[in-house]
Amino acid sequence: SSITVDKTPAALWVMALSVRIFGLSSWSILVPQALMGVGSVALLYATVKRWSGPVAGLIAGAVLALTPVAVLMFRFNNPDALLVLVLVAAAYATVRATERASARWLVLAGALVGAGFLTKMLQALLVVPALAVVYLVAAPTTVRRRIGHLLAAGLALLVSAGWWVAIVELVPA
Repeated sequence: SSITVDKTPAALWVMALSVRIFGLSSWSILVPQALMGVGSVALLYATVKRWSGPVAGLIAGAVLALTPVAVLMFRFNNPDALLVLVLVAAAYATVRATERASARWLVLAGALVGAGFLTKMLQALLVVPALAVVYLVAAPTTVRRRIGHLLAAGLALLVSAGWWVAIVELVPA
């Protein structure tokens, strides 16, 4: 009477928490997925609005909300909903970091990508080059500080992605 899971655990934690609070039902499993979809759309709107205005933000949010794959993804029990949410949040944090050359926001972006790794492993890292190039090219500070901030964000990514893996590897069976 056991099951195995071939994914890292972050997406399961959200559903497990919901089940502990509301009891086991299809509602307690699927509502967090839908809420992650709503959160993703809201964060995408906020991200695009910061640089391109409210109309562009509304279009971006609507495209995400109405794309058939997103509609399906946010209504089923799978890790993709959380992955999209944390990666859109990482993009938002990168935009905020780039506006003022903020190491704090960039470290948050790295930690969010690390949370994405705990959601669906290496797929989360696909956005890292784009986020790094945006910051490296557009942040209003010296190149040396930009590189330092990126190294700090990389460390945050490593710690937030690796803590669970380290615990699993270091605790004996």
